[in-house]
Amino acid sequence: MAQRLALLLLLLPLTLSAPLKSRLRPAPRPAGCLPAPSGHPPRTWLACAAALPAGVAGSGPARPLADEERLLLGLPLDLNRACPEALAFVPGLSRRLAVAVAADRTIRGPFERVEALRRVGGIGEKRLAQARGSLFVEVP
Repeated sequence: MAQRLALLLLLLPLTLSAPLKSRLRPAPRPAGCLPAPSGHPPRTWLACAAALPAGVAGSGPARPLADEERLLLGLPLDLNRACPEALAFVPGLSRRLAVAVAADRTIRGPFERVEALRRVGGIGEKRLAQARGSLFVEVP
């Protein structure tokens, strides 16, 4: 009896794997999507060539990197364009301060340089020093 039960437990995964294989197949590539070349680790991804950001081999029309992409790649965020959710991941800033930065930007206008971040209540020299390397201000 124990041998039959052991055999059943061994064969059970084999019988269940066939239906699961059909569910685990990757989705088909969208029509008109030329595959993009893969990069070098750790910046490796596959996508449609037209959806890649500017400067990447095989990319289509240029588009700026989204806040989430910049965070994942360890690139600095634009202080005048970043959303509060992304600013909360900047060293030295909390969620509360990120919301305050976005509110200040809406009320007083864009920041001229990163050092102008001190105009936001709760951000002093220490927090500014922590955040300086993760932020930049794009000059129009």
